[in-house]
Amino acid sequence: MKALVAALLLSLAATPALAQAISEYTEYRLEEDCALIGRAPAGDGDWADHVCAGFANYPFVVRNTDGREVVTYGFATEPGMSSFAPFNYANGTIEWRVRIERDMEIPVAAIQRWYLADANGDWAHQVLVVSRVGQPDGGGACAIAYLNAAQDGTNQRARQIADERAREFTCGSDAPLVDEGLEEFGGPVR
Repeated sequence: MKALVAALLLSLAATPALAQAISEYTEYRLEEDCALIGRAPAGDGDWADHVCAGFANYPFVVRNTDGREVVTYGFATEPGMSSFAPFNYANGTIEWRVRIERDMEIPVAAIQRWYLADANGDWAHQVLVVSRVGQPDGGGACAIAYLNAAQDGTNQRARQIADERAREFTCGSDAPLVDEGLEEFGGPVR
C-alpha cells in the first residue's frame, strides 16, 4: 500500500502544473510610446491609429476617432471592442491577465479603465473593459465585459471574469457581460 501511495504521489509531482493566472502591467503615453500607423487623409474625418508594445511582444492598437477611442489587444485583423457613445478615452495603464503554461507567459485578457464624458463634457464616469486578447494562431480579440468601475470590488471582479471567460469566449457570437446601469452612460455601441 505504501508503494502505491508513493507511486501516486510521484506521478502527481510529474504532472504539469495547472495553468495559473497572474497580472502584468503596461503603461503608455500614446504619442510618446506608440507608432502612428494610419491617419485620416485631409478632408476625410478625424482619426488616427497607433500600434503600441504590450506585454510579452503582444501589440495593442489604439484608434482615436471623433473624441472616442477603441483598443484592440493582441493579434487581430478586426477592431477588438466597440467604442462608447459619449466622448471617452482609455487610461494609460493596461492590466494583462497572463496564463503561465509550461513556463510560457501568454496574455489572454486585458483590463483597462475608460473615462466617459457626461452631457456637459465632464469626465464623470468610469468603466472597466475586460477584453479577450487576440492570439497569434487566431481566436480574435473583443470585449468580454463592461463593468461599472464605481462599484466596490470591480477590479477583482474584472480579474475573475478575465480568468474564467477569456479563453473560451468566442468573439462575434458570445455576448459581452454589461453591468446594469451602464445604459445611462451611453453604453458600448457597435
